[in-house]
Amino acid sequence: ATAEQAALFYARREAGRDTSDLTAPPPAPPPPAPSTAAGAEAVRQAGREGLTLTTSIGSNGGYKGVTYCVNRKGSKKYKLQVMVGGKQVTLGVFATAEQAALARARHLRDTTVRLLEPPPQQAPPQGAAGPSEASSYEEAEDGFDPADIAAAVSLAALRPAAFRERAEGGEAAGSRSGAGGGGVG
Repeated sequence: ATAEQAALFYARREAGRDTSDLTAPPPAPPPPAPSTAAGAEAVRQAGREGLTLTTSIGSNGGYKGVTYCVNRKGSKKYKLQVMVGGKQVTLGVFATAEQAALARARHLRDTTVRLLEPPPQQAPPQGAAGPSEASSYEEAEDGFDPADIAAAVSLAALRPAAFRERAEGGEAAGSRSGAGGGGVG
């Protein structure tokens, strides 16, 4: 930012005025003019499908993900690459940059639609107990009975006392058996 832009931003912010026009990123460049009839048809088709061909300054193809391959033989010199799962994947090569950009827009639309669809309902496996065959309170599909919880809690509450009694009884029994064993000889 220049000194004038910074001063303007500061003055507007201090006055409580809107500064969004100063902080907003620059607008995307206008799409390049189609160089061929096939490119123009791809742009029209994108409009009919309600898709946007995303332009890019950093791409030598003029569109995001589209690269012009100078050394490629044949008429298809525009390569389309996208990131899928953190890896760069080539979706194909095209005769025009507009056709490649249209393929990218379709790919993004189809991926978005797939992500927004609810997952398909899976039927329970054959022989598995369904919700109608098992009571939701008595015994669930995992075979766990809530009554076991009450038994486990009561055992846990009694366990320290049981261990104490057993330990005391074992010491007492050991001292009795030891004393009794010593008197027999």
